[in-house]
Amino acid sequence: MAITYNSNYDETIPFSDVCEQFNLTANNAQSFTVPGSATNQYQAYFGYGSSISNVFVCLNSSPVIPSANTKGSQQYNELRPEKRYVSGGDVIYFITPDATAYASVCLRSLRV
Repeated sequence: MAITYNSNYDETIPFSDVCEQFNLTANNAQSFTVPGSATNQYQAYFGYGSSISNVFVCLNSSPVIPSANTKGSQQYNELRPEKRYVSGGDVIYFITPDATAYASVCLRSLRV
């Protein structure tokens, strides 16, 4: 059960009780399945170990790293997103072209 999102304290938010941390290696995707059913809605907050880490994050599909001198157009594949909306059952994938990179995702439940 993810902690409920609440920004009543001067835009501060509590620590999450649903977090995953990743130690990524070059070209090896890792995934995280969002708990719950499609009716569970969350804010996903992403963190990165370095300001220069190249981490692609993709929703519900294995991410593709664009090759040299090409452009990528894969839907829902973003470089270093900060905060996104996800639902229970979604699968979030992480990949890096770097030798190593750290990444994390933390969830906060949304009340409607």
